[in-house]
Amino acid sequence: MTKFSRRHLLDIAGSFTAASILSALRPVRVAQAAEEKSAWNVKGRFMESCNCEAMCPCVVGNAPTVGMCTVLLGYHIETGRKGDVTLDGLNVVRMNFSPSHMTKGNWRGAFYIDERANPAQREALSAIFSFKPGGAFAAQAGMVAEVLGVKFVPITFESKGRQWKLAIAGIGDADIAAIEGRDGKEISVENLRAYGFPIVAAKSTHTAYKDFDLQWEISGKSGFYSTSFAFSSA
Repeated sequence: MTKFSRRHLLDIAGSFTAASILSALRPVRVAQAAEEKSAWNVKGRFMESCNCEAMCPCVVGNAPTVGMCTVLLGYHIETGRKGDVTLDGLNVVRMNFSPSHMTKGNWRGAFYIDERANPAQREALSAIFSFKPGGAFAAQAGMVAEVLGVKFVPITFESKGRQWKLAIAGIGDADIAAIEGRDGKEISVENLRAYGFPIVAAKSTHTAYKDFDLQWEISGKSGFYSTSFAFSSA
């Protein structure tokens, strides 16, 4: 019969204890690594142009001025990251069509992602700018009847003072300019539930869209822009 010294038994017990602790920690570390990989944040400039009269009443929960709301929303990412994938300098545009009061749902939407994005960036942006769980618009998923598609296309985004514009090659564009307020200053709107950042009231000089089965062309309607949009998974 094999005999073990007290020290040997203590060493064995210690190894079991250490192994148990390491085994218990492993799932935690895996979970933390997965969380770090899926964590994301994007910051930059934002603009939108819709068919409502300025200022769009939808942003305060009222009905659109013409019974429905068609809108292009553009995002220029100045700094952004998902896990270890950097997203700086890329553009995204979201199209949203609401057939009636926005709170009634039945939205139809589409996303356009900068074709300059590499495969990892495309995957990251497709996850962030989406209605999927963990995406920037996940809370709106129940309002969406149909996502028409996600396309990778050339997108330009420009802002010069109070003149802002975006263009989706072969699909649409939006040009807006700030509405002048008192003393010639911009009209700033803050603390809206629809936005987590301040916006400036604007009007379109021209906005057009043609894709899928939707088409419109308007001018002199509502627009907004912001120099400080920010979304994150935290």
